[in-house]
Amino acid sequence: MTLTASPALASLVTFKAFQTQLHPFPLTLLAMVLCLAGNSFAQQSPIDPYWVQQPRLPDLPPLRYQSELPDVMQFRVGQSLEHDSNVFRVPETDSRKSDFYGVTTLGMKFDKRYNLQRIELDVNAQDYRYKRNSALDFTALNYAAAWRWSLTPRFTGNVTADRREYLDNTTLVQSTGSVNRRTDEANRVDAEYEVGAAWRLLGGLFDRTIKNSAALIQEADTQVSGAEAGAKYVFRSGDFVAYRYRHGNGEYSGLPASTWPSRNFTDKEHELSFEWLPARSTSVQGRVARLERQRDAAASSEFSGVVGRLNLNWMITGKTRMDAGVIRELASYQPGTSSYYDGERLYISPVWKPTEKTAIRLRLDQGIRHYKGVAGYEGRRDELGQAGVSVEWEPRRFVKLIASLSHDKRTSNFVGLDYKASVIGGTALFTF
Repeated sequence: MTLTASPALASLVTFKAFQTQLHPFPLTLLAMVLCLAGNSFAQQSPIDPYWVQQPRLPDLPPLRYQSELPDVMQFRVGQSLEHDSNVFRVPETDSRKSDFYGVTTLGMKFDKRYNLQRIELDVNAQDYRYKRNSALDFTALNYAAAWRWSLTPRFTGNVTADRREYLDNTTLVQSTGSVNRRTDEANRVDAEYEVGAAWRLLGGLFDRTIKNSAALIQEADTQVSGAEAGAKYVFRSGDFVAYRYRHGNGEYSGLPASTWPSRNFTDKEHELSFEWLPARSTSVQGRVARLERQRDAAASSEFSGVVGRLNLNWMITGKTRMDAGVIRELASYQPGTSSYYDGERLYISPVWKPTEKTAIRLRLDQGIRHYKGVAGYEGRRDELGQAGVSVEWEPRRFVKLIASLSHDKRTSNFVGLDYKASVIGGTALFTF
């Protein structure tokens, strides 16, 4: 069982002590001695319905016992404990809201091929329990399901469904007692038909939904559905270049009723993507697109521009891998009104496996956002930074222990929007 619980502690027994409100400090020490957590970045990353990174470059070998796990079905159990120095991401001038919280995870993974078909399912339930702020307790259900279908070797495609629920605690920085629970769902059907030795025809349908537990957040409840079509050219080396056109119709269902005439919008996107392997140890992937969002009766909040990303995957040695990239953002922003922002982010994420039982992961992420649109937000500029490190140890066949430390910060030229937060925790993962 490959446990991917969220960030923090060591065992069910330790969590029981946490629930009975024993002093948390020694438990934190125990968690750090035992293990890891380090998926804070992943936890707060929304689903990208269009970009799925699947490089052909092989990954580092798994830790020693992971290769002995069952191939078809795995079951996961995990327990974590984490301390967040600023749960609500409030400015330093406010009274900070630090807290301990534990996460219990139950999940399963299924992956099996039936002739030309392949079925994948990864589902887990995560139960969050806070020490001081019990009003924040919740249980999340997350899943990723896929049918990799094939009618013939030349006519293939995917049917996928993804759901992710997580705490989006960067959107209510002026709140004093609540955070936002965001749920992203993305459903997709696509097909690829080989018309020749190099050319492929592409097509698909998609649907994406965003739901929030709080009002007046960064991205209001949104639903968008549409279709895409395009073509791909595949070189003999396996490298490719592809073009897609997407058209989507959407609605900001979470906006106040008074803005009803401006709820609907239309997205148009022209995308060029590629994958290139310049060497056996290096993979480069890219996506650049021209996105245009038009809104009914709300021309002031329409926007258009370039979005995209460039990823580099480099196998430096048999024990070391480096992932790095740059991302160009363009998205809506609706904290009570309609606006939007654009920006850039850079990240670097090396992995080192000094022994067959251990791995050390580092993540550095730096970005900038410029807010535009309606009066009141024009001129706002935020600098965002994240840094994290985690250590994984696999002492036994079915056990992985993780310890992690991360730091998150925002600096804005608008008063009252700066914050800093440090998160430390450990996780015990059991896979059968």
